Amino acid sequence: VQLQDRSERLYGLGDLQERTGKLAGSKTRMGLSEEEKLKISKELVDLQIETNRMKEQYETENFELKNMILALENRVRELELCSQRVTGERDALQERLQALETSRKELADEYIILKSNYLALGKELDQEV
Repeated sequence: VQLQDRSERLYGLGDLQERTGKLAGSKTRMGLSEEEKLKISKELVDLQIETNRMKEQYETENFELKNMILALENRVRELELCSQRVTGERDALQERLQALETSRKELADEYIILKSNYLALGKELDQEV
């Protein structure tokens, strides 16, 4: 949106330059009264002032936009680095979770074996008694 506004202003600059050209062309005509020459000169100066003001405004806005772009690019880089860090932490936690799940399964299997051995020993004891 800002770039579109600037583009429209630049078209306005083109119009100012056209008017400046017309004034300069009309100034070269012979037979103008001194008052008309002064009026044309004043309009030409006013147009140049307006053109300079618009150029200065454009440069200021352009500078601000470039700064904004740089700030946003830096923010994107920061977020990418943060994302990479979080992804690394997530991967490490997934690996740890898998290791814990494997360990839990091994303990569950060992528990089942110990329980069956306990029950078998309990039956043997009951038979001996």
